Amino acid sequence: WELKEEFRDLLQIPDIKESIEALNHWYEKVSQAKLNLFYKAKRTVKNWEENIINYFRTRITNGFAEGLNNKIKLIKRIGYGVPKVENLKRRVFLSLLSI
Repeated sequence: WELKEEFRDLLQIPDIKESIEALNHWYEKVSQAKLNLFYKAKRTVKNWEENIINYFRTRITNGFAEGLNNKIKLIKRIGYGVPKVENLKRRVFLSLLSI
């Protein structure tokens, strides 16, 4: 629980150098904790470290694009595949009017 909260907190640090230091400190704490679940989390974070550091720099995520893709997939499922591309475009456009 503490490691999860610490990771969440380090994402809120406004200074990039402090953020990177906090991330490295988090790696050390995970190694010391000897919890398999967090070893996997650490490996995942290390794999995505460049993207995470870019987030520290810009504070921009791709959350909107991910949400949009999810909405389009949902529209396709609801429409049972929507056989015509033009109909899919119309459904997507209509659903985006609410955003």
